[in-house]
Amino acid sequence: MKLNIIIVFIFISILSASCSKLILVREPEMRVLGGKTLIEAQVLGRYRQIDESAYQISTLSSEKDLSLIMVSTNVSEEIASDYKEALIRSMFNQDEINLYKTNSYLGENNKGYLSYIAFEISNPKNQFGEERIKYIKEIMEKENTDRRTIAEYLILSDPKLTMANIKEVETALYRRNIQRLINNTYYQLPDGNWTVYTNTNN
Repeated sequence: MKLNIIIVFIFISILSASCSKLILVREPEMRVLGGKTLIEAQVLGRYRQIDESAYQISTLSSEKDLSLIMVSTNVSEEIASDYKEALIRSMFNQDEINLYKTNSYLGENNKGYLSYIAFEISNPKNQFGEERIKYIKEIMEKENTDRRTIAEYLILSDPKLTMANIKEVETALYRRNIQRLINNTYYQLPDGNWTVYTNTNN
């Protein structure tokens, strides 16, 4: 009888230990930090690194200087080149894009890209002609293409990410864009509604 009790006790101990190990190694597929998934937080950190070097990069003026932009060794030369060109073009276009934002022609949508919002979402005070509007849409499309190129580079340069993570990367891009809003410009809320950003610190 005592032998049976000892055997049962050992069996329960082994079973408990096994279950404990199973519980310890199980992790959720998606961790959340301050409302952001771990991937979003990591990508947002990489976007911040890009923004911190914006001033230095914006002073580059030749193709030779483009080699000074650090890129990952995990990507091909073609992808690295596309990334550099997109980064430079996006930075040089920011002043002009901000002009059309403050004139209520462009706004930041909740997908991480620009939207043309004039006369549907907003009512611009300065009404431009057809040629200017065509140009605004063209520069918007270029900026959106550059943003997509940069987002894809961040994925392709990180072995832990795949194109299946594009939505999380774009969400990080959206968060980054919201952090950089300028006064009296439109942006889209996560629920799809549009609102005007007002800097309360001024």
